Amino acid sequence: MGYLLPVGTMYVGGKAVARKGGEVIPLKPRRRRPKLWPWLLFLGIFILLVGVLLLYIPVFTLQEIRVVGNEKLTKDDLICLSSLEMGTNLLHIKTQQLKEWIKVSPWVKEVSVRKIFPDKLSLEIRERTPYFLLPYYTSFLFVAEDGTILGPAPGDLREVTLPILTGIKIEDPALPGQSLYCQGWDSLIDVLESIPSDFPLVIVEVNLSGDKELVLYTSEGIQILLGQAVDVSRKLALIEGVCREVNGPLQTINVRNGKRAHVALKQYGAEIKEDLSPDLGKNGT
Repeated sequence: MGYLLPVGTMYVGGKAVARKGGEVIPLKPRRRRPKLWPWLLFLGIFILLVGVLLLYIPVFTLQEIRVVGNEKLTKDDLICLSSLEMGTNLLHIKTQQLKEWIKVSPWVKEVSVRKIFPDKLSLEIRERTPYFLLPYYTSFLFVAEDGTILGPAPGDLREVTLPILTGIKIEDPALPGQSLYCQGWDSLIDVLESIPSDFPLVIVEVNLSGDKELVLYTSEGIQILLGQAVDVSRKLALIEGVCREVNGPLQTINVRNGKRAHVALKQYGAEIKEDLSPDLGKNGT
């Protein structure tokens, strides 16, 4: 099958020429475009070979693990949780999987994993801290601020200053990592965070009932009926007013309505039946 020549062209001596104004001009042959696929194939094979070499030659082998932010858990504890081994290729380590393994411990709230090439790994830990003591049979459990059970508290609690948490329903067995978060939990935390450092009473027990009513108990044995977590600042001011103005051993301080403080006194070991209701609105605002 022959090839069609452009109009005005012809072959002279086996070459294509064209006439222009009676002059014969030889035509330049068209250049063929170079084929790219061989180069792309070569590049792909090269990258694959380099990747295989990096995975198996001892270049990026783990030689050092840096841990920051840990207080309760030791470096060895975290390495055990992560299942890391020295000499492992950094490219083989999956950071997301590593995070999940480390967060198995209820003490670990957040963890950040960073590879430092050529041979280091950094673990940045954010731990949970005990916020409550939870009675459990004949002992106590540490509970974090978010409601996570951390584990058993030591037998000697003389140096532990955490409030005891009661009124919470827990599943049996109560295991580390179990969450006690429930309705009214956030309000409970907000109330405790609102208590100033110079508050005249020391809170040693917090009771959260099913209807979100809060009852506090002090180290002096005073029962504080706080009610729901509304007008907390005013209620705390009413309690401070009672401590300033009421003489005698206090048994109960009731500030549930948030407007007046009703108190009951103990005298000679017997509780007075009638409630004393001083109007502390002026001093307690």
